Amino acid sequence: MPRLAGLLAGTLLGHTALLAGPLPHLQQNGRATQLIVDGAPYLVLGGELHNSSPSSPAYMAPIWDRLARNNVRTVIGAASWELVEPQEGRFDFTAVDDQIRQARAKGIRLVLIWFGAYKNAQSTYAPSWVRRDEARFPRVAFDPAAKPRGIGAYLGHNPTLSVFSEALVQADARAFAALMDHIRQVDRNQTVIMMQVENEVGLIGDSRDRSAPAAAAWGQPVPSALIAYLRGHRATLRPAVEQAWGRNGYRDSGTWAEVFGTDNIANEIFMAWGFGTYVDRVTKAGAAKHALPMFTNAWLGPQPGSPEPGDYPSGGPVARMMDVWKAAAPSLALLAPDIYINDFAGTLAEFKRPDNPIFIPEAKPDTGNLFVALGSYDAIAFSPFGIEDVPEGGDLYRAYGLLNEMTGTIASAQAEGRIGGFKIAGGKQQQIQLGGYDINLTGPMSTLGAFGAGTGTEEKGKTEGYGLVINSAPDQFLIVGRGISATFAAPGVKVEVDSAQEGLFRKDQWVPGRTMNGDERFFLFPKDDLRIIRLTLLKR
Repeated sequence: MPRLAGLLAGTLLGHTALLAGPLPHLQQNGRATQLIVDGAPYLVLGGELHNSSPSSPAYMAPIWDRLARNNVRTVIGAASWELVEPQEGRFDFTAVDDQIRQARAKGIRLVLIWFGAYKNAQSTYAPSWVRRDEARFPRVAFDPAAKPRGIGAYLGHNPTLSVFSEALVQADARAFAALMDHIRQVDRNQTVIMMQVENEVGLIGDSRDRSAPAAAAWGQPVPSALIAYLRGHRATLRPAVEQAWGRNGYRDSGTWAEVFGTDNIANEIFMAWGFGTYVDRVTKAGAAKHALPMFTNAWLGPQPGSPEPGDYPSGGPVARMMDVWKAAAPSLALLAPDIYINDFAGTLAEFKRPDNPIFIPEAKPDTGNLFVALGSYDAIAFSPFGIEDVPEGGDLYRAYGLLNEMTGTIASAQAEGRIGGFKIAGGKQQQIQLGGYDINLTGPMSTLGAFGAGTGTEEKGKTEGYGLVINSAPDQFLIVGRGISATFAAPGVKVEVDSAQEGLFRKDQWVPGRTMNGDERFFLFPKDDLRIIRLTLLKR
């Protein structure tokens, strides 16, 4: 039965409100910003559940076992407003408690998504009592002269609440605060380590909300906090924002139209401030109860097929609106890209900034991208969507098993700039410079030689090599890789491999295996096996 917030909070999971240690937090270590859990750097190597899966404890019961035995140590679950507050002021945390209990039993950590008023630029997760009361919670309005575009035409039948509704942000924030207070009381062992606030916010179908509250906000002066941020960061502003501000003379005051203009970019900036300040208020309300690191995520745009704001969610935390979001939502630890497009590395390059570490809450289950994120962009998280559907026995789970045991090794290398990640198409080459060496990597070309021994166990259709290179000591490298060949060069000298040792890590301690020599030296990283090899080099 529904119950008042916190009614059984102290006893639901058999814990008091006392926490076991310092809260998870983000911390700058050397060149990298890292997630600290239990006093040490932590990598979120896991996956996000399908949105509806966590709503049913019975449905989830067999999934926890499958994830645990496949090395998934972090799961992104969900807390849905419609389930948490089915009646106004009355709360039911059954699904949340089950996720915490089951994850804890399997040794899995949780990141929870607050599906509040916004999920994928729609409001289907808002409770029925919110959606039914349009007088109190107004909906967006669209330009009557504009036709729905792109996916907006498909989603047009779903409800979208106006982000400019004061009643909505107050109700959303109260519910999120109740959730965070509940988690604080029941989750003494800190199974929940981060929170995502809302999901892929923005406006689909138009570049700007045309409802009455939105129109009133559009006619108001641009907030001084945004102007001050733009002034203070003018030299590094993203081009879309800088150009929109500059075309009217970098004004210090005026309405939105006077400062930024009236085109789609100006509308997107206006909506970004609206959604950013909304998410910030919800975040602050929750953090006041339980100050876990919090973030929100982006449905990417512009991109082919959806070039204009409104084709993708206008006002969402996309890369070109990051400056507006950083000004509007300082309570957020980071802005995270959901990456389903092919240009994975390019997306990470757009989102990586000194004030924005890389956290990937949704992506395709592409193992090569995992290594690119960790090695080239110091990522703290890689989380494919629909993790419960990833087939057992695949390379992703194998990679998690290896990498989970070397978290400290990876984190230290990220902090000190001693790491590189790669994903290479068959026959292509890539060079990484570390430790005074040029490391030349070649992707798989055939089933013979350095790329496989013709064992008959190669993964059918495997056309990419991938992995990490870590400079572990002077003239020594760790390579976690599959389907690649590696050669080394240094200026003015000849370089040869002095020794090659296969092994693995157990709690960041190197456990040696075979010493690789003879024929095996020619295929250290075959296409059919993800391996860790420690190479010592000789200069002469």
